[in-house]
Amino acid sequence: MINFQIYKDGEKITFKKQNDYFSNDMFQTLFIFHGLYGRGKNWQAFSKKLTKKENQIVVTVDLRNHGGNKFEQDISYILMMNDIICLFNYLGVENTNLLGHSMGGKLAMVLALLEPKYVNKVIIADIAPVDYDNNENQIINSLLNINLNLIRNRKEADEVLSKYIDQKFLRSFLLQNLELIDGEYKWSINLISIKKSLNNLRKFPTIKKINKFDKEVLCIYGGNSEYVKEAHFKIFKKFFSNILFYKIKNADHFLHIENPLEFYEVSNKFLNN
Repeated sequence: MINFQIYKDGEKITFKKQNDYFSNDMFQTLFIFHGLYGRGKNWQAFSKKLTKKENQIVVTVDLRNHGGNKFEQDISYILMMNDIICLFNYLGVENTNLLGHSMGGKLAMVLALLEPKYVNKVIIADIAPVDYDNNENQIINSLLNINLNLIRNRKEADEVLSKYIDQKFLRSFLLQNLELIDGEYKWSINLISIKKSLNNLRKFPTIKKINKFDKEVLCIYGGNSEYVKEAHFKIFKKFFSNILFYKIKNADHFLHIENPLEFYEVSNKFLNN
């Protein structure tokens, strides 16, 4: 079972089988899927704010080979989708909204297209159902090149990583996956498996013989991001017949962090309209 966190009434709560949140029409649920190198905790502030609204439940998920989950040899969108379905069945989820950023956005699209019975509304954050060039090798190679045996604290890890990656924000985001366990630093993310599967993760899986997803979909994208362009809109519409697009100006790929207020307001309005 992959790791997950549940938020209700603005707080993180412990899941109990007797609490029938996920098959109760009184509650609206949202599952959030993070991007590559991310984890569910990245969405904690958003989840707490969203669930201050009455009868709203949010589940943030640590996807396969991320967030301290047991390391698996392989990672793909289909495998991640199967992990999510297992989680749905465990929690008793019958129908839910989805929000996915980047890699998590592709996962949300795959889930909506292949298992639409579980899905109501979908928010896709700054990613399109297309193949991207694999420009992530520098990042993952930089992480793999850090000799954790020589690292005494995060500052030292950041100094090593700064030789390869200039952006302070990106380094901090990546180093959230470095954990001190029994006096030794270890990665909570399976870098080896991700590197092996990186080319496929940058692509959108080939999906044959499917019907269009006809429920409401919102794509929120950054005005400064290269991941979603107007040229992609026609491609989206091949899969999603009821899709809207919203651009957050002066935001790049991490739009939910760069402009959290506008991202929240647009998401909240869409989910509760």
